[in-house]
Amino acid sequence: MMQRITLALVVLLLAAPATLAEVTLPSVFGDHMVLQRDTEVRIWGKAEPGEGVHVGFHIIGSSEERGDYTEADRQGDWHIMLPAQEGGVKCRISVWTNADADANKKIVFNDVLFGEVWVASGQSNMAWTVRQSANASEEIKNSKNDQVRMWTARRTVKPEPASDVPGRWAVASPETTGEFSAVAYYFARKLQKELGVPVGILHASWGGTPVEAWTSRGKLDQIGWAKPILERYNAAIEAFPRLDAEHKQAVERWQQTRNGPANTGFKDGLAKPDFDDSKWQTMKLPQGWEQAGLNKDGVVWFRKTIDLPDAFKGRKLRLELGPIDDGDTTYVNNKQVGQTPAWQNGAWQRPRVYDVPAGLTKQGKLAIAVRAVDTGGGGGIYGKPEQMKLRRADGEGETVALAGDWKYHFAHEINAGNRPVRPPARPFGPDHPHSPAGLFNGMIAPITPYTIRGAIWYQGESNASRAQQYKKLFPGMIEDWRARWGQGDFPFLFVQLANYRAPSDKVEDTDWAHLRDAQLHTLRTVKNTGMAVTIDIGEANDIHPRNKQDVGKRLARWALGLSYGRSAGVDGHILSGPIYSPDTGGFGLADGRAELWLQNFGSGLSARQGGNLNGFTIAGKDRKFVKANAEIKIQTTDNEQLTRLIIWSDQVKDPVAVRYAWEDNPDEANLMNEEGLPASPFRTDDWQGPTDGRR
Repeated sequence: MMQRITLALVVLLLAAPATLAEVTLPSVFGDHMVLQRDTEVRIWGKAEPGEGVHVGFHIIGSSEERGDYTEADRQGDWHIMLPAQEGGVKCRISVWTNADADANKKIVFNDVLFGEVWVASGQSNMAWTVRQSANASEEIKNSKNDQVRMWTARRTVKPEPASDVPGRWAVASPETTGEFSAVAYYFARKLQKELGVPVGILHASWGGTPVEAWTSRGKLDQIGWAKPILERYNAAIEAFPRLDAEHKQAVERWQQTRNGPANTGFKDGLAKPDFDDSKWQTMKLPQGWEQAGLNKDGVVWFRKTIDLPDAFKGRKLRLELGPIDDGDTTYVNNKQVGQTPAWQNGAWQRPRVYDVPAGLTKQGKLAIAVRAVDTGGGGGIYGKPEQMKLRRADGEGETVALAGDWKYHFAHEINAGNRPVRPPARPFGPDHPHSPAGLFNGMIAPITPYTIRGAIWYQGESNASRAQQYKKLFPGMIEDWRARWGQGDFPFLFVQLANYRAPSDKVEDTDWAHLRDAQLHTLRTVKNTGMAVTIDIGEANDIHPRNKQDVGKRLARWALGLSYGRSAGVDGHILSGPIYSPDTGGFGLADGRAELWLQNFGSGLSARQGGNLNGFTIAGKDRKFVKANAEIKIQTTDNEQLTRLIIWSDQVKDPVAVRYAWEDNPDEANLMNEEGLPASPFRTDDWQGPTDGRR
């Protein structure tokens, strides 16, 4: 057992016997970190077995120095618990062994704050940065706030639980915020403003990953519905040595074609500032080059030369071009500043944001050259005009618009015979980000000893084809995290999938609708959870909606209600939009019509932007859904006011089930509360769907 004795620092130094040892701490500890307020906080690490470890604790602005002492156990593990501190306390923490009493050998963490600590995790919509999101320039410019901080973990897969994962803390500022998780940043910013204390985020996410990768192997072994996942993985591990050898051979073959056509344009000087492009044609950007009359696949060079404002000269700049279909290599004054290969997954829709070093901006002119590669379908720099701009990296000063006339030159045609191939996919195995428990082991297990308030989560897209299974896996992961942290049923807040894909006039039963239902099921059945509904802020053509501000705010609503005592009646706080729950007897049938009672309707129910309610379907015993009429019915009695929904269709005389917003992109669905929060998609039936049986 480890000992813990609280002593004055001078006593610690006198009592410490000298031995030779080195103490280490995981990278989640660092300068600028935030520690959880109002509770004891764990500090832990490694040292030689039996070695004495000291932790000094100095509150900035106070002359008092406190310290703790413990000894590493037989495995070399040690920990101490810092005493609870109120929010806003700033301190310095020092750690050293008996042998390192010399101050020069201490590990010192400066600028440490006590406040609120939340974990932020999931797939790409959690990883999506502020720089990639809506109104990025203004948000970054105005982001200076030393009370908001984020630790970001390096993407790491491990076959067994790791004790550490690389990462670092950063303070919100125009120089750092652009790379913060946007959802986590806007969540933290809202909490910090409401609570008036520092907020720290532990951010660990990886795009395109399934929930089983974030769950421990021990928990997956307990979930019957995970058995097929584990069986597939075990078979993959058995075949991995052979497939890995084949993959290495395939990579060698691919290396010869990975860049597509040879980049002869750069050798010919097409990126040089003094290159004469007067004979090139002109194209207005942004637009796909097919829309400009260039109906070919291949390589097109674009050039634009601009005069730099004085405030830009000699400074690091940020070049933003919007999405480029498919890939690009971008140069400034003949120096490459960025590249997005055409073969990368989703490259064609990824906004390009590249840093321009200060060494390239000393002259008065800037020559921007973009080598765009289109391997098929549409091609070109095709985003929105406001996405094409040049600005200072620190967010200060004006913005130079880049939309408009660009010179272009068609350099190489790609056809079926010379089309570049994608790199061979890495075989599924122990280092694959989809491996069961792989991301839990690599990115979550190392931080579970860190004292937190709760967690926010944005994931589900990668499990949409297995929604019925997700009903078991997702609650299982939440239970797993709570058990591993050992801090009770801490608040776990998550984002329901946004509207996505083209709207349909048909009444359909889709994977995404069932995944949202699985998420709603988790809200209903797992205590102390909250769900941010985003069915109104998605984008039909982009799985990564740019409006991350509202996502963060809606998660913060739940946090304020579940963790910080805000509730209806206290400043009118409403947790979310309307929620249907069968457990409250919220569904009835009478006179050929269905009646629904919802929770969280706040000041009342309404239709977004007025007009009729849309997005409802209704079915009889034949289970064939048709579009339905809906209206809000308010009944006032002596003691209370009852609000309900009436749903009907002339095509269904004897209804038995109702669904709302039950599509990939239910753009017509407009039910909300008076506070402007959208209702969650729901259904009153439990009939089988397209994902049932998929494991």
